[in-house]
Amino acid sequence: MGGPHPPGLSFQQMMLRSLVFLALLVAPVAWARDAAEMRFARQVLESLQARSFEANREYCGIIGITEDNRLVASKPRRGRRDSCRPRDPRSAVEIFASFHTHGGFDERADSEVPSSVDVQGDMEDGIDGYVSTPGGRLWFVDGQAAVVWQICGVGCLSQDPDFRPGLYGPVYEFYTLDELLERESQ
Repeated sequence: MGGPHPPGLSFQQMMLRSLVFLALLVAPVAWARDAAEMRFARQVLESLQARSFEANREYCGIIGITEDNRLVASKPRRGRRDSCRPRDPRSAVEIFASFHTHGGFDERADSEVPSSVDVQGDMEDGIDGYVSTPGGRLWFVDGQAAVVWQICGVGCLSQDPDFRPGLYGPVYEFYTLDELLERESQ
């Protein structure tokens, strides 16, 4: 796997992470329908970054597909500083992913990674998700496998001018739900 690994993992945990990561590489359609979906999610989130930073609020919504096979996003809903309840796109016949920003930079919040609540929400809804951060990262949440990974790192999306990296330690490229819970408990 690329990038640094969280310290203190047992051999079994590393093997499980490796197997999950390899499965995701071998079956790209399983983690995102295709490159068009990822580009679409990236465009939607990029369009919300500045508004999210300025208001220091999450903005969220749902991505689906229409009857004529077009990707569609719901109208973004303004949430709170650390939560947001999306609307469904009216024209979608199938819903498959959520999206949300993480608001503006706040040194009291570890907002450069998806939260365990982000993952659990997508799992409960039976969908995947996309999350953008104040540092300009874009994450994919696999709601079935309960894992997240960076699609692209710091600065790949617009970045909050107040962003300061590294306040909560290193940000890895891949996390399981258990690893997110452990990160949040520290």
